Amino acid sequence: MLMSDKFYSASTSLAQEFKVDEYRHWSPRSQSYASADVLQQYLRAGWQLAETVTAESFTLGAGRRVSLYHFVLSKDGRELHLPIISSPFVLRTIMDRNLKVIRLETEAKKH
Repeated sequence: MLMSDKFYSASTSLAQEFKVDEYRHWSPRSQSYASADVLQQYLRAGWQLAETVTAESFTLGAGRRVSLYHFVLSKDGRELHLPIISSPFVLRTIMDRNLKVIRLETEAKKH
């Protein structure tokens, strides 16, 4: 089973933990990264963050820099890898939980 298959099945089963109008589905099969809303719903549902987050920065069109944070969450023996574009919520979560950020050096590429 591929990592994305594990994530997809966990993400699909998670829908049962939320009211339909609150659930924000994300799958690596259709999106390269998730929004901060997705991270927030996992945390509300009791998922635990790993103490380390990896971050990589990319230069997009017009020289705009974007950071992508890779979170690992776990609950009941399940593990999720969640890539999320930087936002105030993401940065506050990292600071409030005193997470260690490991910066990855990457070549400029488009996502």
